[in-house]
Amino acid sequence: MAKGIVALQKLREQAATLKKYHPDWSFNKIGKKIGCRHSFVSRWVRRDQACEPLHDQSRSGRPPKADAAAQEHIVMAAQLPECRTAADVAAKLQQDQHLSFSVTTVKRVLRQHGLQHLSPVARPMLTDSHKLARVKFAKAVLRTDKTSKRRWLNTDSKIFHLHKMGRPLRRWCSPGARGTVPRPKHSIAAHVYMGICYWGVTKLMFVTGTHKQVSKFVNPKSKRLYAGVGSSEYSEVLSQMFVPEGNRLFQQAGQWADKWQLQQDNAKPHKTATNMAYIAENVPGGHFLTWPACSPDMSPIENMWAWMEGKLHKEYQPKNVEELKDSLEQIRQSIPASMLHNMFDGFQARMQRVVDLDGEYINM
Repeated sequence: MAKGIVALQKLREQAATLKKYHPDWSFNKIGKKIGCRHSFVSRWVRRDQACEPLHDQSRSGRPPKADAAAQEHIVMAAQLPECRTAADVAAKLQQDQHLSFSVTTVKRVLRQHGLQHLSPVARPMLTDSHKLARVKFAKAVLRTDKTSKRRWLNTDSKIFHLHKMGRPLRRWCSPGARGTVPRPKHSIAAHVYMGICYWGVTKLMFVTGTHKQVSKFVNPKSKRLYAGVGSSEYSEVLSQMFVPEGNRLFQQAGQWADKWQLQQDNAKPHKTATNMAYIAENVPGGHFLTWPACSPDMSPIENMWAWMEGKLHKEYQPKNVEELKDSLEQIRQSIPASMLHNMFDGFQARMQRVVDLDGEYINM
């Protein structure tokens, strides 16, 4: 049975089950719970209440043109690099397999198997030296004890936008019904530093790059204010947030208070001699291994940023930069401890995957 049909069957069963256990719930509430329209819920709940089956009845008419074997050929052809559209798939099948299917049939089969017509995710290009550095770092981590990751404070910065700035997802529609998506020319943003560890999360610190927040430090070369976070401002982040918060988190946990280590990326302001000396002097365990370049996929905090951004645009509607900051603080306070535990306990498996793929990007 195709994946799409299986998923549809599960939704019908979920709707009927929720109505049995919550008879006072409306069809609209159940629909929001499972992500369906209230008309879908109404139809299948009523069928269940009438003791009718929830699966599709057999229908009269000609059998499907694409049988199971043909559907397998269509799915395999769609995964070839030269087949970027349904028309390419149909032409490839006609040329290689002498199978004739319309573009509509190809699209229907691909949808039934759970495939979507999406653009690939752009990532920084990895050179051979990048891959070697990634493998070297991963092997060094694997040589440490599994519980040693619990003494790391993983730090990073992220720019959160008031409006979603990503490219809108494609959808199948007629040209006249394509619609529009409003998008500001310059979105209000908040640039924030944060750290996570097995035992908790640091407070947020908003820095240059946040809307209407200008750097107070002057670039000695250009004699102008820094446009972004410079070495001096990052020194304040270390002294006012990361080091005090790291001490607080590990002391509260009663674990690794005298051995915790700071982990940061390779941004130039982070790696200056002044800042590295400060870390060596004020962080009990110092700085862990140099993080490899172009490797956000290896860092657990990137998963946390993605979770926070999804929650921000799904559950909050900030209208200005102050509400954006307040929303991020509320999200920070709602981070579950189980998520942090899973991230750090799963770091060993993440590094093993980097080694297995010879330094290529991982999907974690």
